[in-house]
Amino acid sequence: MLPKKFSFTLVLSLLLYSFSFAQSAPADTSFVDEREKLYIHTDRDVYTSGEKIWFRGYLTNSKYNSSAPLSTYIYVELYADTLVSRVKIRNTAEEGYSGYIELSDRIDPGSYILRGYTRNMENYPREEMFHKRIEIVSKRAKPVFESITAAGEFDIQFLPESGHMISYRPSKVAFKAVGSDGFGIKASVLLYNSSDSLLGIYETRHRGMGLINILSADPQGYYAIVRDSAGITKRVNLPKVEIAGATIALTRINDRFSIKAEISSGYAARLSGGKGGNKVYLEIKNSSETLYRKQIQNEFSQQSITETIHLAQMPAGVNSIQIVTEDGTILAERLFFTRSKFRPLVSVKPDTIFDLPVNTAGKTVYKTRDFVRLAISVKDTAGRALPAEFSLAVTDSVLAPFNINRDNIMSHLELCSELKGEVEDPGYYFNNPTQESERYLDMLMMTQGWRCHSVSTKETGREFSMKISGSVSGLFRKEAKKTYLMVFCPEIQLTNAFYLDQMSKFTMEGIHFPDSSKFLFGVAGRQGGQLYGVNIEKERFPAFSFTNKRLPRGKERTLILSAASEQRAISGEFMDRKLEEAIVVAPEKTILKPKYNPSPFLQSFSRGQLKEREELQNYDQMQLQDYLIVAFPGLHIEGDSMGNRRLISPRNVSMSGPGEPQIYVDGLKWESTSLLDQYRMTVEEIENVAYLSGTAGSMYNTVGGVILITSRKTGKFLEKTVPNVARVTPLGYQKSVKFYAPKYENHVQRNNPLKDLRTTLYWNPSVKTDSDGVARIEFYTTDRSGTMNIDIQGITATGEPMAGKWSFDVKRVN
Repeated sequence: MLPKKFSFTLVLSLLLYSFSFAQSAPADTSFVDEREKLYIHTDRDVYTSGEKIWFRGYLTNSKYNSSAPLSTYIYVELYADTLVSRVKIRNTAEEGYSGYIELSDRIDPGSYILRGYTRNMENYPREEMFHKRIEIVSKRAKPVFESITAAGEFDIQFLPESGHMISYRPSKVAFKAVGSDGFGIKASVLLYNSSDSLLGIYETRHRGMGLINILSADPQGYYAIVRDSAGITKRVNLPKVEIAGATIALTRINDRFSIKAEISSGYAARLSGGKGGNKVYLEIKNSSETLYRKQIQNEFSQQSITETIHLAQMPAGVNSIQIVTEDGTILAERLFFTRSKFRPLVSVKPDTIFDLPVNTAGKTVYKTRDFVRLAISVKDTAGRALPAEFSLAVTDSVLAPFNINRDNIMSHLELCSELKGEVEDPGYYFNNPTQESERYLDMLMMTQGWRCHSVSTKETGREFSMKISGSVSGLFRKEAKKTYLMVFCPEIQLTNAFYLDQMSKFTMEGIHFPDSSKFLFGVAGRQGGQLYGVNIEKERFPAFSFTNKRLPRGKERTLILSAASEQRAISGEFMDRKLEEAIVVAPEKTILKPKYNPSPFLQSFSRGQLKEREELQNYDQMQLQDYLIVAFPGLHIEGDSMGNRRLISPRNVSMSGPGEPQIYVDGLKWESTSLLDQYRMTVEEIENVAYLSGTAGSMYNTVGGVILITSRKTGKFLEKTVPNVARVTPLGYQKSVKFYAPKYENHVQRNNPLKDLRTTLYWNPSVKTDSDGVARIEFYTTDRSGTMNIDIQGITATGEPMAGKWSFDVKRVN
């Protein structure tokens, strides 16, 4: 139990140290009501258990010319049917929003969803957050989707241009046919009128999409007989033909669009019951920003307008044409896509004075364990250097198959983030665009361009710093007044006390803390009384609702099966070699390398020095200080001058008597072992603990003993044992970890018998070009031969998304 003297002493000694503490946000976190867009670049799409998913996040504002400050933090989660892992990433000048998710050795193989968002994005539908499918294959078993066969059912939707068909007016109707797996399928459409007369036969053109042109819409309506490639047939009614309404017809002529907008006379007034007036406007928008607005004038029985859009004058990405009323009601909408003509050009070439061999496919060839130095240049279409920052991954093409048509930073920020639902193979529209791909892209605008106009709930602002909220109450009365709240967090050297006066609720903000940081909150009255309770609000996260987890098919499925087969072969080879070595060489003593290493130097331990969770669980309810003196002979407890218990080491003796051993928690040195008792830490709260006595602690410059502790990796709030004290471990930002890649610089390293079979050869989340628009990277090849892929994604200094691909071959030399 927390000593009474402890609470009273805190009040007296900590009132001198106070920082910003209020119920309202500081000025730099003022609410910004504008949607953010997030893209996450991963080092690859296919992983095995026990690996890390390395990633870099790119965050932008939805308005192309916005200057609003971006959130400091992003959240990245991995989901199966339930949450697997969640990390919080802090933006830094050195590496941006970069981090990793570590996969368990026991994770089940299958398809997973990587989700990313900011607190700002929680104000909008969850479907607008970033989602990406990740495949995890087993080193021992075949992928689970091998046994799954698609059902024969399919679905088709007919979608009139801008949302309506008006009787006796020309109309274009797009359609999209999908199978039970969510992918577009080939199908034929036989169009009939209400008199059962066949009007035409239409075929899907691309990813299940097709287009019907109607010269004059029959008010009696239409139906279609649809047949898929398996011969399954169904009858589907087309949307109703309306007597009056609003329509937008868009026709592309080279580098411009012709717009024809019409609305039946008096239609807007009838919709509003005569209260909204009869004025309607044609607006052209990019996101929520209006680029053009003009009133549609009366013309006989119609209100109509004809305009021309020059694409060179429009911002890149998805734009919209709308017919809107005076009060902002949208009567019709048509999306169109504008392609950037000034896309940054990314090139990769070897950076060496020597001529490297080239194979018949024109690829540069390296040897296994060879040194690779590359120059990546970023230039504009005129050949001028562009300052840019990008993330780069070098991967094995067999173990990490790459689908060039999958989502990348350009397709996501400019296309997918603006449409409803998952876009199938979005990269197709950006890789070597042609007139054909432009037509299919416009079909996409007519089918998946049916987006809902989500309005911000304005519940959460952009997160520029962290905050912790809670409340204080009296045990025998409803409100607690004139109390002192004390806060401790050794990880960020936070020691503070606050006078709450009339407040029963509090919010501490303007702080930043890493993951696994422990906070201790205590409340006491002015005279030191402890008949109060303190409650800390649990942090909430948005529910997961992404349901369209399409299974791989076709070529992508074949490549994933090949990767899984190769991983099983590697695993089998490695295990055979490992078992053989174990028979020949037996270790003289057990050396432990824990998964969560408590040492800041990542050292190894002997069996007697380390206690891990499996052994600790038998003592979970024990106070940690009490456990330490039992588990490690030589340690004992004594009280300090403040009445707090501390640990004493018999080897750490000075003129003033026995002293404390050093203590590190999660790699951070604490001032005193008495904090363990002040936190009331139990064995249940730690993953492992090590004690180094004598010369074993020499790397810490002491022979007086070192205690090393790793806290539990739960990210959950800890239960408090007394009402006026709360101990919490909220989700903090992930500490930076560098990607490790071995070097083969000398003869000894190149002849190391340990096999290097890594899937990711090199990962760098932040590569920056110099004044010449060039960046250079260095790495070594592995022991695997074959083709290696280089994936480059990033943003220029002016905010233009960019992407590049390159590959080279590795040849094994005997």
